[in-house]
Parts: sequence; C-alpha cells; structure tokens
Amino acid sequence: MIHHVVSWTLREDLDRQDSVARIRELLVGLIGTVGSIRSLEVVENVAYPGKNQDVAVVATFDDLAGLDEYQVHPEHQAAAAEIRGLVTGRAAIDWES
Repeated sequence: MIHHVVSWTLREDLDRQDSVARIRELLVGLIGTVGSIRSLEVVENVAYPGKNQDVAVVATFDDLAGLDEYQVHPEHQAAAAEIRGLVTGRAAIDWES
C-alpha cells in the first residue's frame, strides 16, 4: 500500500473556505475517474495556524504504479494546475506500508 500526502499553504488574498472547498471538490472528484485511487480524503488544518499548512490530501494506492497512474492522469493534471493557483506553498510525502 502506498500512502500519498500533499499539503498546501493557501493564498491569503483568497477566501480560505472557498479555497478549501474548491480543492476538496477537485480532488474528491477524481474518485471513480482515476481507477488506481483506493482512498482519498481532503482535510483542513485545525491547529496552529501560521505554523501548519492549511489543507492536505491523504490518498492511498495499491502500489507505486497506481500512484504514477494518478500523477499523470489528465484529470489530476488539470486539478493540480487549478490548485497551484490557490496556494503559495506545497509539501509532499509518499510511503509504503
């Protein structure tokens, strides 16, 4: 199982709740479109604002090939492009269990 986490810092000049909702809509909308997604959740930070990043996606895939399929899928590419316009910073980690 591959676990994939990406977190972002939201742009301060945009409405926070609108940005979180749009990121959630874009990424949850990939469930059923990208067949390799086993689970996917978009979560919002609730502690230590200004220190922690604001929002994250937590997803799982059967293997690295599934993660790769997700990364290059045209719908994911379109979602990622739109998300880049909503954020100022990004961090990611992928691990296997």
